[in-house]
Amino acid sequence: FRLDVARVMFSKGNVYERERLPKLVRPGEVVVDLFAGVGQFCIPIGKHAEPEKVYATELNPVAYGYLRENIRINKVGHRVMPILGDCTEVAPRGVADRVVMGILHVTHMYLPLALEVLKPEGGIIHYHESVPSRLRFERPIERIRQAAAGREVEVIENRAVKRYAPGVDHVVVDAGIGPSTNSRHQ
Repeated sequence: FRLDVARVMFSKGNVYERERLPKLVRPGEVVVDLFAGVGQFCIPIGKHAEPEKVYATELNPVAYGYLRENIRINKVGHRVMPILGDCTEVAPRGVADRVVMGILHVTHMYLPLALEVLKPEGGIIHYHESVPSRLRFERPIERIRQAAAGREVEVIENRAVKRYAPGVDHVVVDAGIGPSTNSRHQ
């Protein structure tokens, strides 16, 4: 990855997640990375899995420039499509088998968007959150269930990524989301 650490974020602590996600993506899946940054999740998926397409949205123009450069140097332009802009405005809707939500502190605010991005028949959300250690998985799972608004939610895996601060953990919950109520009646 090329980047300027003084201008963009790149977490070395996410190394296991960068290795793990490509192993989960099935051939032909469509993935949407809502907070792509310089490509720390979407590029390994594009390089080491066989997705049909990975949409990588990024708001920060500096990070977006590095994202495009990293797509080029990793030769994944045939799979990874960078999109500059606010994910709430530019993320494709109803297309994803899998949504990556690799941002902290505000992730829960984007859960309704992640559900819109999933295909109507459902899919998987990889939800990251910084959470008080005493609520390690309870709070993120509850937030996903609330956002799903009656859709079936299956917790596939949850794990602590790293200690974020004293008494605060960075966790990820992989949640299978069932069909939207609208898709069941079509």
